[in-house]
Amino acid sequence: MSRPSGLEPRLKAWAYAGAATVALSVLLCIGLISAVWVREVRQVRREMDAYTRAEALALGRNLLYDLASDTRVLRTHYLERSLLAAGEEGGPAPGAAPDDKLLALVERHLELPDTQIWLEAKKDGVRADLPAIAAARRAVFQRILDGLVVELQEDLWARVTFSDHLRGVRLASAGGLVQVEAGEEVPGRAPATGGASTVEVGAGRLLVTLPLYVETRHWGRAYLLMDRGVLLRVTDQLTRSVNFGAVVLSGLLGLLLVLWSVWAALLLGRLRREVVEPVVSLARRMEAWAPQDSPAGAEAREPRLLAEAFGRLQSRVSQQQEQLLSAQKLGLLERLGAGLSHEMNNALNPARLRLEEIALSGRAPDASDVQALREYLESAQAVLRDFSLASRPRPSPPRPLSPSLWLGVARRLVEPHFEKGPSLAWEVRDEGPEVLGEEQALVQVAVNLLLNAREAAEQRGEDGVVRVCLEPVKGGARLAVEDNGPGIPPEIRDRLFEPFVTSKAGGSGLGLFVVETLTRRMGGQVTLSERPGGGTVASVTLPSPGGA
Repeated sequence: MSRPSGLEPRLKAWAYAGAATVALSVLLCIGLISAVWVREVRQVRREMDAYTRAEALALGRNLLYDLASDTRVLRTHYLERSLLAAGEEGGPAPGAAPDDKLLALVERHLELPDTQIWLEAKKDGVRADLPAIAAARRAVFQRILDGLVVELQEDLWARVTFSDHLRGVRLASAGGLVQVEAGEEVPGRAPATGGASTVEVGAGRLLVTLPLYVETRHWGRAYLLMDRGVLLRVTDQLTRSVNFGAVVLSGLLGLLLVLWSVWAALLLGRLRREVVEPVVSLARRMEAWAPQDSPAGAEAREPRLLAEAFGRLQSRVSQQQEQLLSAQKLGLLERLGAGLSHEMNNALNPARLRLEEIALSGRAPDASDVQALREYLESAQAVLRDFSLASRPRPSPPRPLSPSLWLGVARRLVEPHFEKGPSLAWEVRDEGPEVLGEEQALVQVAVNLLLNAREAAEQRGEDGVVRVCLEPVKGGARLAVEDNGPGIPPEIRDRLFEPFVTSKAGGSGLGLFVVETLTRRMGGQVTLSERPGGGTVASVTLPSPGGA
């Protein structure tokens, strides 16, 4: 017998081509990684170096912000200015030293001018003239300044001790009277003027110089010795991690190539056992059914015989699909009939109640009765129209409608249903927001929602309440119909607007489907949600004429 169809050789060729493609892709990826990796590592180092400088400047600025708001630095600034001003006016005579009584007096009355202190000295019996008082004031200032310098030095030592990066600090005032140092010795080769700068002063060390301002006035400069060894170690670790990642990725790509080769071999074996051999066997059996005088060879007959078999199977499947479709159409017609009956009953039942009320009262129908019956009949006619137009494009353009033109009509249609049972809380004003829509469709939407809410609230007996309100929202208006019934059953919560889905024993499941269809056709949206405290809130959002 001749060789069967070449399915297995073709599958092998495809597998080998796929393996070659994967291998070439893996090799290309490894080559690209090798070519790009060095450049990326260098870029990382450059960026980390820039980051460490920026971080050092940021840490220095944070320290200076703290110092600029420190009251001790502020007092130091004022004392230095006072001492410099006093020095310009002339200092005490050489060897002149104020006695302790005068120093104590000046320290007690430091806020007073020299003449007032001289008067206080006369009262206390302390002999002193104005130059001696000025010298005492400078001595007190200097003593206070020395104490503040010591406090600042202790504070800076604490900051250096507990900082991960700060190793030394030197503060030098512009007047030259104050210089505070803490930590390691700070090199003095940083610029004395200018803005912020960073200078490398050793392996892993960076000297940061920043101007220090107190109350927007230049106080002096700060010299910070920063240790960026931690960040440099992080950079080295990151570089090693990146290199390790490159090696791991290359290994994974190589492993992927090996796994692909193994998987392709296993796949070919399984395809041969589960696909090729059954197909060849089927082709041979079909070849045995063919006429003996067929001029075509085995390889030519196998596809034709398989095609004929599949054609017969397709024909049988088509027949069964037609039968199933016919059964579904019959079921759909039956359910549509039930739904139509449900909607027509909602529309005509108020008319029946009105006629019974007229008959029981024994009175002659008046103009209001005729108008009400006409509205009921028009509502029934709208039901038939909406069923025919539910899945068609909008038949007429929408127009602006006030609440009285559709909600008022819906209220008159459903009021007979609320004469017994739940109460109707109507919170809609006639001057409420206008909506853009179809009048009869809006009436149908409102009636369906009101009747659904009444049936739900009826389960609460005399405590049942249906609340209706219409409020403006962004881009339109929102109609909310609330009830305090049992709420939405969990099993149908996600399928509320599907046709024929209902939780009522005699319901058809088409009411909310019609509401959603009509609302969507008018460019609106309807949602159902749980009401706080129990019940359901049906919200219909409709566009406004202005769209604002």
